Amino acid sequence: MKSRELILGFSVSVMLILLGVSSILPVLAHLESPVNSFWATTVPTINGTLAPGEWTDAAVRDFTMEMRSRTDGSLNKTLSGKFYVKNNYLNLYFAVQIFNDDYEAEDFANNWEGLAILFEDNHDGTLAAGDNGEGATTWTDSPFYAKHDLFYTGSFWNADQNVGKTENGSIAWSHTDPVQWHLGNWTFEMVIPLKGSDGDAYDFAITTLPATVGFKIWLQEPAKGTDGVYPDDPAITKNIQETTNGGTFGNLIIHPLYTLKIITTMGGTTDPAPAEYQHGYGTLVPVQALPNMGYILDYWELDGFNVGAANPYTVTMNQNHTLKAYFKTKLAPVGGLVFSFQQKVEQGTLTSSLACYGLLLATFAISLTIVRRKRK
Repeated sequence: MKSRELILGFSVSVMLILLGVSSILPVLAHLESPVNSFWATTVPTINGTLAPGEWTDAAVRDFTMEMRSRTDGSLNKTLSGKFYVKNNYLNLYFAVQIFNDDYEAEDFANNWEGLAILFEDNHDGTLAAGDNGEGATTWTDSPFYAKHDLFYTGSFWNADQNVGKTENGSIAWSHTDPVQWHLGNWTFEMVIPLKGSDGDAYDFAITTLPATVGFKIWLQEPAKGTDGVYPDDPAITKNIQETTNGGTFGNLIIHPLYTLKIITTMGGTTDPAPAEYQHGYGTLVPVQALPNMGYILDYWELDGFNVGAANPYTVTMNQNHTLKAYFKTKLAPVGGLVFSFQQKVEQGTLTSSLACYGLLLATFAISLTIVRRKRK
């Protein structure tokens, strides 16, 4: 009876856990997985145009953005887009494309459009005064127009220049058909210093990498009374509210160049040669073991762990790594047999090999003597 009660209680607990997880999953699905910023081998020109080769070294993600009413949260349309992100030790570079959206320039009816890329600097889930971003609009009287650096005042987003601070970031945009209400594709490019000249209160103050910050893409269409954000939280229907809630910002991990240290034991070398090399996040680095004559690769050791004897071995650069190649003496044929006893090179092989060969020859001689006696 007790066992039945235990089974029933366990089953109910599992069901409750599953229900809890299922209630969380939609939120996680919208906030999505962290974005890993790749290393900027090429510095892009911030002019609103994605020139060939400018962003091929960036991390790329496709996304969708729900444009919702500012008043009641109803869905107006869903836009598709793509963004690119990369960095070096000095700057963070971000580009956004939004496809098949109409152009809205300033007119007497206050038709205009704007895009901002916002950051929650330490990504602790709470927006604080000084968290920053970059923004641009098609409205010349907007507080964001030609005043690209943004910061959070504690209640709303403002421009650095409005409070006498220096503009040390940059954003530029273009539209493929910049005629009022014509459909086309938007392109936005931006750069923001990882440590600006204004100090901690108005800029990033990142001194060491890797670092994780929150990020949010915010598209405004005041003429339609709609806003869209990415990533979003489906529990909040009025998307404009999500630009003041640090918990709805996505994870952006800003990586440094990582070091791969290659070393070997006696008995061979590697290609690339043993040394230290720097690579960007996510780079796949194949390393070929090149044994000397009389040696073979025994195994690889990555950060102190045996990872097998595949040759070449490919290292994924997601942190600093040390790869060590262990070589051993090659199997030697003796009298048609192969003697399999081997020791690591660094433990010394000459004495052990001679002793083992001597033992093998003695065994062969004894066997031969026994055979001859039986024949007699």
